[in-house]
Parts: sequence; structure tokens; C-alpha cells
Amino acid sequence: MKAFRTWFAILFAAITAQGMASPPSILITNLPAYGAFSPLSGKVLNVNPASNAVAVFIYVPGYGWVTKPTCAQPLAPIQPDGSWSANVTTGGAGDATATRFAALLVSTNFNQTCVLGEASLTNTLYAQAIAKTVVTRPSPGVRFLSFSGYDWWVKNYTTQVGPGPNYFSDATNNVWTDTNGWLHLRITHRTNAWQCAELISARTFGPGSYRFELNTPVNNLDPNVTLGLFTWSDDPAYTDREMDVECSRWQNAADTKNAQFVVQPYYLPNQLARYRVPPGLADSTHLFIWETNRISWQCQTGAYSAAATNLIAAYVFTNAANVPQSGDECVHLNLWLINGIPPTDNNEVEVIIQNFNFVPPGTLPRAVLGKPQMSVAGPFKCEFNLQPDYRYEAQTSPNLLVWSHLATFLATNSTFTLADSNVLPSGPRFYRVVTQP
Repeated sequence: MKAFRTWFAILFAAITAQGMASPPSILITNLPAYGAFSPLSGKVLNVNPASNAVAVFIYVPGYGWVTKPTCAQPLAPIQPDGSWSANVTTGGAGDATATRFAALLVSTNFNQTCVLGEASLTNTLYAQAIAKTVVTRPSPGVRFLSFSGYDWWVKNYTTQVGPGPNYFSDATNNVWTDTNGWLHLRITHRTNAWQCAELISARTFGPGSYRFELNTPVNNLDPNVTLGLFTWSDDPAYTDREMDVECSRWQNAADTKNAQFVVQPYYLPNQLARYRVPPGLADSTHLFIWETNRISWQCQTGAYSAAATNLIAAYVFTNAANVPQSGDECVHLNLWLINGIPPTDNNEVEVIIQNFNFVPPGTLPRAVLGKPQMSVAGPFKCEFNLQPDYRYEAQTSPNLLVWSHLATFLATNSTFTLADSNVLPSGPRFYRVVTQP
């Protein structure tokens, strides 16, 4: 028992840390299944529950956005523990087929005209939100998949649509993830037609750092092909809130530059910057940092480096008037044919995206020790309090000098339970959780 108590005391001292102030956030922890009449519920973090509430809206196909629970009761109260719940099916069976949900953290004096059948939520409404989350839920006929810890849905059209125009297929030979968890997008030629690929995030992210790591040589893309990594909103405000990394020569095979940074509309001065990813470089990271008054782009060799010692290109857009403000935009990853014209060599085209990573703005938050659970014979377990949307690495050490990787994970909730299946060692065993930049 002496070794047990010593191990626990050293462990506790090693991983307990003072948490840094984190920005307000809102989570949806229960997204009802399509067709269900269950409530939408979630949790808010880093705000005073008594002075805030949650404004909930649902999108019903064929009708539009609707205030929930009702116009007479437009706000869901927040409980002292930060939890909230809203009845989102007060309108009957039609509400149960809603495909999108918006939850806005607002002040209790929030005042907004009731929304009944609007095509999009207003920018004024989003501007009043302290924090927000907008999600698309799985529905019949739509293929969903998981990539880099997030849920995505796959675009599928049997008629030609933009960009291009092109046909887009949700077939598993157009969009899939491999055993490494890497995403493959492929332009295929099937049934006498070229089929392109597009993946859309099931949720919005808002301002922050958007990082896309490729495992494909950009320089090898056919001149008729474009790889797009971007944000997009069906609401036309702020030019659809579109900010792009686009890898393409735009049908000019002689162009030595093969990629570009863009804030739409691209034709305005200083809103497009071309750059060159070196030939033969397969592993490259393309990213942009979206702030309220500027957008900063970078391209780096290999995986992301906070020090940017591996920089290929960089560009900063500072025209604050043309920087989009966040609404219901999602991340899109697509591979398509310019004007629908086949590749010059008539061969199918494939790109691999190793990962997508979003990091919220602000100071990196520390993980804080929650509830340690220990037994002499069983595994060690410990609960950590985390800030959602950050990635953390759990590490272990026998001496506080040499640390070994235990697990890397994306915080999708405010708590995480770390488990180590190793039995109680003969000597001390230390743990720590490090926030990834």
C-alpha cells in the first residue's frame, strides 16, 4: 500500500494544473435522430448561466428556419451546471424532419423577431451570439462519414451542378477513408460520365485556424483539375463566406504556380495570391487563420509547425471591411473539373488529405485534473476537464524526464477519461496531458 499511495501522490502533483481563461462556448450533446421527437440539448462553458440563455432554430426542408420551442418562448434557460434543453418538435411531424440545428448562446435580454420560414438566419442574429454552433444531422439518402474526428456528409448529384458544372458522386470509390484515417477524394469515369467528389463538414467552426495536411503532390494535378479546401455558406452574405485554398493551374499547364489563397470575390484587388508548391512534395500543409478583421494564409512543408520554420508561402489579407463574419458556413473539401472538361490525359484523378484540424482563437487552454480512479490490480483512469475543439496529447513517464506518447485525441466535450491499461508499476508512473498548438 505504501507504493500505491506514493504513486498516487506523485501522479496527482504531476498532472494538476491551473486552467487558463477560455472563451465562452456552446455544445450540442444530444442531437435527436431524424424523425425523433426528443429534445435538443447541450452545455455551455465559461459563462454565467444566470445571465445567459440559448436561442434555438431548426431548418425544415421546403419551409426554412424556425424559432424553437415557440415564438412565445424563444429562449431555452441554462441550468446552474451549464446544461440546457429545448423542445424542437413543437410544430409536429415536419419538425422531426429538420436537417439543421442552430444553437446560439445569447444574453437573457436577447431580442429578435421570431423566425418563421426564413431561407437563412440573419447576420444581425448571429452578431448577437456570444457563441454558436450550427450542425447538420444525418438524414435518409445522405451519406455521412467520420474524418479527423469530425462528422461530414458527401455531396451527390446526378445532374450537373457547381463548381464546374459537374456530376458529384457519394460512391465509396469517389470518397473514402483508409486504414490510416486519411481521406481520399477521386474523380472517376463511370457510366460514360466523369464523377467528382465533395465532402462537407456537418458543423460550423467560426473564426480560428483551419489546417489541411495533404499527402498528394500538388504539382502533379492535371491542368483541368482543382482541389478546393474552403469555407462556404448557402447564405449569399459576405460572398457566401467563402475563403479558399485552391490547388490548380486553371487550365494553364505552363503556369509555374499551382495553388492560391483567396477571399471571395477573387477579382477584387489583393483578394487572391498565387503560390507554388515545389514539384515532388507530397506532404504539405495549407492553412488560414480567420479573425474578425483579417485572414492570414500559410503553406508549409510537411505537418503544421507553429514556428513556421518550414514555410513555403504566406499572405495576409487586412481589408477588414471584406473579411466575412461568421454565420452558418461549413468546411468543404472538393476535387472537381474546371468547366466539366475531362483531364487532359483522360485518366482518373485522386488526392489524399491526411487530416483537417481546426483550432479556436485565443490562448491554448490547459487540461485540468478531474476525478482520478485507481485500484491496485486494475488500470489507472483519470477524468480531465478540457476545452472543446482543441487536440490534446496524453503522455506518460517513469521519471518526469523522458515522456512517451500514450494517446492523441480531439476534445469533443468538456471532459475526457484517460485510461492506461498498464498494471501498477513497481516504481512511480507520471502522466500529463499537453494541449496541441
